[in-house]
Amino acid sequence: MKNAKTWLLILCISIFVSLFLGRYGLSINETFSALCFQGDRIANSLLYNIRLPRILLVCLCGGALSIAGMVFQTIFKNSLASPDIIGTTSGCSLGAILGILFLNDVLMIELSSFIGGLLSLFLVYFLTRRSKGNEIVNLLISGIIVQAIFTSLIMAFKIVADPYQQLPSIEYWLMGGFADASWSNLLICFVLIVVSVFVLYRLRWSIQIIGFGQEANTLGVNVKKIRNRALIFSILLVSSVVSVAGPVSWVGLLVPHMIRLWTNQPISKNYVLTLLVGAVFVLWCDNIARCLFTIELPISIVTSFFGALYLSIIFRRGKKVI
Repeated sequence: MKNAKTWLLILCISIFVSLFLGRYGLSINETFSALCFQGDRIANSLLYNIRLPRILLVCLCGGALSIAGMVFQTIFKNSLASPDIIGTTSGCSLGAILGILFLNDVLMIELSSFIGGLLSLFLVYFLTRRSKGNEIVNLLISGIIVQAIFTSLIMAFKIVADPYQQLPSIEYWLMGGFADASWSNLLICFVLIVVSVFVLYRLRWSIQIIGFGQEANTLGVNVKKIRNRALIFSILLVSSVVSVAGPVSWVGLLVPHMIRLWTNQPISKNYVLTLLVGAVFVLWCDNIARCLFTIELPISIVTSFFGALYLSIIFRRGKKVI
């Protein structure tokens, strides 16, 4: 189970099984017929317009959040670190809320969410550059400040939102989910995520060296440059996901932490494995969210449950959590 090829096979099987899971069930024969454009009109439409783009988007987002979390845990040298600690999710959420309140268009909401995530990044770096002392500590403190500011603004905008139309949309969006998945969402995410994942893959050895601390400077690595570049592309990953799916809890913390306990290997060895396990984990969480009840659950309910369950198990077994 620690082999990337094994998890690639598991991912492919999971994608196929997910195609015929849902409230409108498809048999294996119907799924094969629809894949070959030989099924009935309803099955073809269901498969190609709803399930397939959603499944691919879920896998893409799961892998992206897992990679971002692994980078954060390596750079901050803390196995419980996640992209939330520097305010990225709050920035994306604020942008989405502004889009819901003033734009009322799906694509514009996603764009404003993405811009909100980038704004949080710029504010964090602005505050960090104006501070003295340890840069890692300054980044964390700046992130806490930005997150607090954005969270307060989110609450303020929720108060002024229309309680019958806008407020329910805001609350549902903040719980996260892939119900609005489409080919256009997938295309936007695909470009940003693939570019960011590729750049971080090229940087994986340097990121690993940064995790050694001050020794990285003696190994000829420009610590500040590599760290900033890695954080920027990690935040691009998170912003891309949150802009189309809302906040998806725990994935960026849980999957990299789990991989580290399994393999006890650094980022350079676990990069592809983390990507695949993250995709499988979020895909099955989404399957549970859309199949468990007659109404679709927000995916963060499922991911939070498994995240809390995982940490409680390893805590009871006496394993090192941090």
